[in-house]
Amino acid sequence: MARELRRYVEDAVETEIQACDFNQMLRNRDYDKILVEVADELCGRLSTAERWELNEGDRAFIADTVSPKVQACLDRPFKPRFAKFDRVVCKIGGQHGWAPGTIQSVLEEDPSDVTGQTKLPYVVKLDPPIGRLISVPYDETSICRPEVCFGRISLGDLGFTVRCKPKRDTQPTRRFGAGDRVACAVEDDSGEYTLWAAGNVVDVNYDVQPDATAEGVSWEWGGSAGVIPYRVLLDNGVTHVYVHRDVHWLVRDLALQPAGPRQSEDGTRDLKRLVKRRRPDSAEVELIDHMTRRVRVEAARDNEDSSDDDD
Repeated sequence: MARELRRYVEDAVETEIQACDFNQMLRNRDYDKILVEVADELCGRLSTAERWELNEGDRAFIADTVSPKVQACLDRPFKPRFAKFDRVVCKIGGQHGWAPGTIQSVLEEDPSDVTGQTKLPYVVKLDPPIGRLISVPYDETSICRPEVCFGRISLGDLGFTVRCKPKRDTQPTRRFGAGDRVACAVEDDSGEYTLWAAGNVVDVNYDVQPDATAEGVSWEWGGSAGVIPYRVLLDNGVTHVYVHRDVHWLVRDLALQPAGPRQSEDGTRDLKRLVKRRRPDSAEVELIDHMTRRVRVEAARDNEDSSDDDD
């Protein structure tokens, strides 16, 4: 009975959300949050009153509660998750399904809108062999997600590893060995932003073909087509992630890159290759190259703040 009640309430709440968001401008996460919050409160009221039907007061509560929540979300200034040159994976449909690429522009004018008022969140240049520009109409994880070391959220993410893995490995010499402590770029719990997660390299030049075949991920295997640089066991001791490129924005030396936010909703961005930071309790600064793992220490100049340099 409780399950049927929940579905009944959620149907009523969803109907009101859709009426308030006629143009479907809500982000999925906002839609889901409003649905859960209102349904939770209303189900609690009905359960306490031992009622299994909505009355006029309940429907008025839904309307009065949903409308301001939807409007608050729609009025909130849009803050893109990604910046120019960030790496993403986009849903393009067809035989490819998803494809990796690089953000080329943010908040681009929509050419189909003659008024010039509509902005496209992103324009992305897809990697070869597709190699074309596409527009991303909504800033939603369901159609555009960060390129990371996949596997933390779901084993099914192995399909993204296969699609993002370069056809040709241009770095045959690995930066890390088995047992090395590393920080891997992974999705956060929401799947929208990213973290640096600590772990141990357990396999170097790991062949993902057996794992992919077991999961039903199809690919044109041949030669070393399934070999990726690393498989890493995260510090929870359970989750393995796949490192499909040996690059600084996917995997770093844990001694130089502590675990923590990588791209966050609060604006945190920790992706740059070259970083300058003051050493703790010292009059020195260290210049870090996250790709080569080289660190140069020098005396800090007066009033010098820690800062990042561009790639």
